[in-house]
Amino acid sequence: MAYESDPLTNKLNDLINSQELYMDLTWFDELSTAQQALVGTWELANEVYNGGFLQYFHNSGGDHAESMIEVLRAVDAPRVEAILESAMALVGRGTPWGDEPNFRKAINSMPGDVRDQLAKLDKALYNELDHLHRQVFVYLSKHRDEIDAPADFWTESRTQ
Repeated sequence: MAYESDPLTNKLNDLINSQELYMDLTWFDELSTAQQALVGTWELANEVYNGGFLQYFHNSGGDHAESMIEVLRAVDAPRVEAILESAMALVGRGTPWGDEPNFRKAINSMPGDVRDQLAKLDKALYNELDHLHRQVFVYLSKHRDEIDAPADFWTESRTQ
């Protein structure tokens, strides 16, 4: 199913948007695993969907990509975990992506085959998004006490 039309994806996106949970994720590592699963997978999916892993690492997502590995393990998303680990290995851990001069320098010095491999990983992630969102929803359902969500969030469209 297309990312934008998946009801479960829309449900997760609506919850995040209604609470503005995507704002200032500098506090990401202080969140519970359930909160990290909700916000972190939203950020990973949206950044990569909009601009690929290069955008994810350039924006704040790269700051907590290492933490996302554990989150993906917790929600039982091993294929997405492997995709993120592969992307991190390609770009190099610790690359100072956040500032524009270093970002441009890193992109310009990146070999074409690495960019091609990242593009393949972008597509691999796109293909996993529906499954990832189902896994996140199942995980969150088991940890409801850690997520501030309206009661109908848990009853509609459990899995697609």
